[in-house]
Amino acid sequence: MDSMDFDIIEDDGMTATLAPLRVSIRNSDYQIELQDRFKAIAVDLNNLVEITSKHPDLAAAITAHGDEVSKGVNSTAIREAADRINDIQNEIFGLTNAASATAVEDIASKPATDIEEDIIGVEGRLLVRMHVYKERDRAFAARAKKYYKDKNNGKLMCEACGLDPIALYGLDGERCIEAHHKVPIEELQPDSITRVDEMAMVCASCHRVIHTKKPCLPVHEVVIANSTAVQGYESLNAVGDDPSSRL
Repeated sequence: MDSMDFDIIEDDGMTATLAPLRVSIRNSDYQIELQDRFKAIAVDLNNLVEITSKHPDLAAAITAHGDEVSKGVNSTAIREAADRINDIQNEIFGLTNAASATAVEDIASKPATDIEEDIIGVEGRLLVRMHVYKERDRAFAARAKKYYKDKNNGKLMCEACGLDPIALYGLDGERCIEAHHKVPIEELQPDSITRVDEMAMVCASCHRVIHTKKPCLPVHEVVIANSTAVQGYESLNAVGDDPSSRL
């Protein structure tokens, strides 16, 4: 942990009561929204019967952690109880860094994605599945596309290779632009709120390349890998070919 943000909810001039808001992770731009974590704890506590039927040791650890959190005392017991949950979840699901066992169980039950074959290791497949299913939230992806299109004067372009889909494919070309989570999959919290500025607009080809690494290849590194392809695309535009005539 690098730093923690608080909100002052009560201050009588002598004593201030603080509510933790978020934690910044050292050597990273990633922040954990603590209210999301508290909600995840509540979800698991409300699903203890179902968790117990499948993973009784995990359910016991979740109960112990909930008991420590409810005391409202910042002690090492909270961290130790949380570590116990993480250890058991890792044994069951592999490395996920997910706060909610309920969310991980839900993701694990979903059918495999079409890019999991590129990832080696059970934990890698599960992480990719989490990421892909979040990116396939159509309503959110549509809002993210509108946000970036408005921000870029009505144009959607691939942030990795620079593809202008309408210039290359015609009016229907924007369908190849997809919303990608910038947060590496090892840091992805499946039950957290995703902000629009945490998304990147990339073409389908670059999106697949990004997901063939674990953690995901950063968008700015795809630019270097695809420099030859970008030059080829620019050459195609330079000859004055009208792509819309080919549709």
